[in-house]
Amino acid sequence: MFKTFLVYSHLIAACVAIAVIFFQDAALMKWRGRAMDQKAINDLHRDANRIVTFLILLWVTGLALVILGQMNNPAYLMNQKLWAKFTVVSILTLNGLLLHSYSFPLVSSPKGLLGSPKSGQLFVLVTAVISLVSWLFACYLGIARHWNNVAPFSYVMTVYAVIVCISMIGGLLYLRFWRTGSLLYMERFLKI
Repeated sequence: MFKTFLVYSHLIAACVAIAVIFFQDAALMKWRGRAMDQKAINDLHRDANRIVTFLILLWVTGLALVILGQMNNPAYLMNQKLWAKFTVVSILTLNGLLLHSYSFPLVSSPKGLLGSPKSGQLFVLVTAVISLVSWLFACYLGIARHWNNVAPFSYVMTVYAVIVCISMIGGLLYLRFWRTGSLLYMERFLKI
């Protein structure tokens, strides 16, 4: 019964965190890198604090599930997919610290993201892509039972790295459209 409660809490925390991230990312994209108003900045900080809370809950429930798994099966920690998940969640956690300390202040500055130096814009893009990909990939690893005790750590992390790289290319193209103003024309053409 306790394990079911932990799994359920872990699942709900992940789902709510992903939903908050998607809504916040959509809200940020509406600004197209321009300076945000105070309400948008307040929403960004409120949502960031919510995500921190859910991340802490995910760490606590995840570690509790690992302890229970190890108690029931001494070979539980031999699952390389589990270690890949810990690695991705650790990357996600460290990246979150960078988002809070550097990226969010740039995005919410009076100049907006596009008024920041190109190196700052690139840093925001990298942390944003790593955040979204890491959250989604960690959730996938949580349900990828077919990789348990089968997929080597290197394979799982290679898949993760490829997805990050592909997403980074997409993000760079999107940032380029923002910089040139081409995105506005593309959105009108696609009626987004």
